[in-house]
Amino acid sequence: MKQLPLLFLFFIFFSCAEGEVEQIESGQQSGQYGQEDVATDASGRQYPGLDPNEIYCGPGWGRKFCRFLRKHDGTIWADAENYYSDFSAIKFSNFNVDDLYFISFFKLDPITSYCKGWKKGENFSDGIKWEINIKRDQEDVFSFDYDYYGTSEEIEYTITYKYEVIDGLLHFSSTDDQTFIFHPSERNYSADAVDTEEIILLEGCLF
Repeated sequence: MKQLPLLFLFFIFFSCAEGEVEQIESGQQSGQYGQEDVATDASGRQYPGLDPNEIYCGPGWGRKFCRFLRKHDGTIWADAENYYSDFSAIKFSNFNVDDLYFISFFKLDPITSYCKGWKKGENFSDGIKWEINIKRDQEDVFSFDYDYYGTSEEIEYTITYKYEVIDGLLHFSSTDDQTFIFHPSERNYSADAVDTEEIILLEGCLF
């Protein structure tokens, strides 16, 4: 008879534990629980009022949500095997109050070099429009959609660009079948140090 109360308590404990597991599993499925289901900034602070499926990195949100740009702020990567090309070097910069641009592309050439930057949202140059929407933002993985409008009101095409840091190298790929591997560059990219006859600084250049 003494075993009956123990069996009864064990039955209650087992039933409660089973119910708790079911509640946690259902909560995870519905998006109620788990850090991955809550908007979280780069320092780990959670924001339950924000949609976790949205990317908040960019102007208006400060720097705290930018994982990739925060970690790789100021880094410059160069394509050592194809240095004099449209993708000769790339610089990432975290958003701040004075600068809306997060990436600069450098083409360094002995005759004419140029540098231009892209920002999140609408970009314009000589009447040409394109729009950038960040799709993935992790410490070492960063991707965004490039919607090209040209001079029209409708999107002519979309390209997704992806940057991933693996073993200290920057791997670039895109949905239009471009792939490059960039090495960290120690070159001085100040305008005074670039060995070129002319430098064209386009909008958003982050020299």
